[in-house]
Amino acid sequence: MFFDSNAVMAIVLILAIGMVMFLTIKLKVHPFIAMLLASFFVAFTLYVPSGSISTPNYVTDVSTLIGSGFGYVLSSIGIIIVLGSIIGTILEMSGAAIKMGEVVIRIVGRTHPALAMNMLGFLVAIPVFSDSGYLILTPLRKAVSQRTGASPVALSIALSTGLYASHVFIPPTPGPVVMISDFGLGNSLLLVIVIGLIVAIPTSLVGMLYGIFIAKYIKPPKAIKKSHISYETLVTELGDLPSAWKSFMPILAPIIFMALGSIARVQDAPFQIEWIRNTFIFLGDPATALFAGFLFSLLLLKGAKIEVLSMWVSEGVHSAGSILAIAGASGAFAQVLKSTNIIGSISELSGLFSHGSSFGLLLPFFVASIIKISLGSSTIAIVTVSNLFAPLLVEMGYVSNISHVLFMMSIGAGSMIASHANDSYFWIVVELSGMSVHDAYKARTIATALQGIVAMIIVSILSSFLM
Repeated sequence: MFFDSNAVMAIVLILAIGMVMFLTIKLKVHPFIAMLLASFFVAFTLYVPSGSISTPNYVTDVSTLIGSGFGYVLSSIGIIIVLGSIIGTILEMSGAAIKMGEVVIRIVGRTHPALAMNMLGFLVAIPVFSDSGYLILTPLRKAVSQRTGASPVALSIALSTGLYASHVFIPPTPGPVVMISDFGLGNSLLLVIVIGLIVAIPTSLVGMLYGIFIAKYIKPPKAIKKSHISYETLVTELGDLPSAWKSFMPILAPIIFMALGSIARVQDAPFQIEWIRNTFIFLGDPATALFAGFLFSLLLLKGAKIEVLSMWVSEGVHSAGSILAIAGASGAFAQVLKSTNIIGSISELSGLFSHGSSFGLLLPFFVASIIKISLGSSTIAIVTVSNLFAPLLVEMGYVSNISHVLFMMSIGAGSMIASHANDSYFWIVVELSGMSVHDAYKARTIATALQGIVAMIIVSILSSFLM
């Protein structure tokens, strides 16, 4: 059947992604509408999800599919986005964000704010999902920008790429953990972490350097550009700033809880008593951890009335609305794409290895790249490619632990290329940074593409010495 053709499916997927870019960049259509239109376009063109237009309930199935994708994203990160927005609002209104900025600048100096945000993001994303980390650290990023005069675009890209690098290479984030399990590397965790750091650190720095470079060619976000209030005036209006520990706790508490939760989930974790382990897993859930962060943020009220708190919470919820809508629409778009047979088509490439191909580590890199670009999720790309190639490792000549680890790294590198319209993290960065969609493609999308390429180059160099 013509519509089963892999070529036709690839063309439709390219057209759908191009449609979102054209609508949002050229026609200035809101991303929420653009991605819903693209979702319907793919569904009706490729007969998703029924596989046949003759199915009686085909039209209603399309609506259900899009609704389920929208709902899945909101159920996964909706509470996180709202709580993160509320915490961010309280940190800004209470002056805690400014206090945090002062502490960070005191430690790293005024001359390296982008490096500070990049390193902070890199460390935070080891136990925390990158989108959650970006939400948590946004108030600090804004404060550092205001305190140092550094480009908000440079800091946004430095932070987001720092988070991104450790997210795909270093356990206990889900992607690396799945690969460790699939490739039988449970007893080589230290080797995975060491090689992961060797690949991830320069990859993170490349994202930061590109952010500093591209910021020279991007106008500051409107919200920043219109602000004429000096830093000193702002501090005077806020009065006495809160203490450092009160300022940092709404951020540190969720990070600590999520880190402990990640440790508790690992097999042979140090939490041998079941109820203690379950307690830490509960506290380590991102939604629970961020709610704990909200409770710690109440220490910043300084005797303010309940009406003030309600106003700040309402503003935080309001700010989260646009992000929720866009993230949900990106989930709907991704769900439709996942319902095509793209993964099955890509898996046919694995047959190249059975005929003595010399593609080596490049093939899993390319396969992960295609899935990432098509479906938008680095974790889905990692899990899919890991499951696909794990049974073939020995046949392909990868028998040592170090070769398995480098294979893991090549998959992680591919899963970074390239964050764009069907990636909810892309839209979180766009909305919270204040960049236009056009600028975000120039900054965020190209930065992640460069990160993936550089990571693969590093993996190739390591393979020449270690394999």
